[in-house]
Amino acid sequence: MTDQRERDGREILVTDSLFIDQNNVEELERAGFRVTRLDKPEATEAELCEAVKGKSGYILGGIERVTKKVIDSADRLEAIVFAGSAYAEFIPAWKDATAKGIAIGNAPGANASSVAEYTVTLSLAMLRNVFELGRTGTKKFQTTRSLRDATFGIVGLGKTGTEVARLLKALGTKEVLYYSKTRKADAEKKLSIKYAELDELLGKSDVVTLHVPITVGKNFIDADKLRKMKDGSILIDVANAELVDFDALKSEIKAGRLRAAYDAPPHRDYGDIPPWQFFASNMQTAYNTIDANATTSSMVTKTIVNLLKTGSDKYLVNPEYKSNRKR
Repeated sequence: MTDQRERDGREILVTDSLFIDQNNVEELERAGFRVTRLDKPEATEAELCEAVKGKSGYILGGIERVTKKVIDSADRLEAIVFAGSAYAEFIPAWKDATAKGIAIGNAPGANASSVAEYTVTLSLAMLRNVFELGRTGTKKFQTTRSLRDATFGIVGLGKTGTEVARLLKALGTKEVLYYSKTRKADAEKKLSIKYAELDELLGKSDVVTLHVPITVGKNFIDADKLRKMKDGSILIDVANAELVDFDALKSEIKAGRLRAAYDAPPHRDYGDIPPWQFFASNMQTAYNTIDANATTSSMVTKTIVNLLKTGSDKYLVNPEYKSNRKR
């Protein structure tokens, strides 16, 4: 590691202005770093290539993508910290960064409660048919399902999935199933939820919610898995629009067999499907609350300081970077 005297005065790039609070920028400055803000939520590749030059640290506070060209342009970069959990989605060149000896950190769980709240919000809106029974629809009266007579299937029991399960059980949901790469015995006991293999979960659930990263693969929920879902069931995707085979989902919705709600614009045209059959946000919004943003800002500030001063942090995701760092 470089001498402390050489670190003082190093510069950190911070993108966007929403997720990184000015108080935390001042905290970075008190820690001996100069801060440059690129106040854009989605900087272009060319803008990032220019902005990272001469920077030792980079807090990714927007929704830009860090490509190989950006990494190649970084002449002094030691650490990148993403203001969220899905770092691989926003730093697609993370392996190139690792090979170049650049540490990468993230903020897992910082917005888990906010995303879980929005998951339950969408679930209730679709279960109670809010959009068709309101001004966006034409129906005046309908007896609907409720949480108390619904079986939920949670795909991915990380921090967000676990919080969704907690909220659902607190609200009296009839049954909560979950699927995860590994069984979570403690969560099963504490929350009174049940493990199920994915196909079983899809076949039994009235509402299926997705909480897995895109690293599981595009079209993770493919046409075959959609066919295994119950007639009349609802798919809630607050993770990534590309997790689901959208053409297959669109066909199932048009056939009247499934309904769905996304926390994102779908990446393909959904045509004239009404919102009570398929709801989509204008832009991802589940994570965006005052509390979550403050928590995220504080977490990434501490992580970037630790990575630049010590080379390590509990939220470091690529410890192998150390073997590639030039001394």
